Amino acid sequence: MNTAEIIYQKAKTLPEPFALEVLDFIGYLEQKKLKASPFPQTTIEQGFGCAGYVGEAKSLADMEQAIADNISEQWRKL
Repeated sequence: MNTAEIIYQKAKTLPEPFALEVLDFIGYLEQKKLKASPFPQTTIEQGFGCAGYVGEAKSLADMEQAIADNISEQWRKL
């Protein structure tokens, strides 16, 4: 007996309100399966894109300032 058959057999023995809850949960799982990730898939190359950097070392303050500058620039575009 496969999983779907076991679920069916058990659902047949439930009182109607509980069977409706099972059906509702199945609908939830179907929707969850259909939802796409809010984030685009990242490739290995993107993840390690700066690994080959061969320039002057940047301090944490330099990196934070670059991020802040980029955020300001993005907001100006809106």
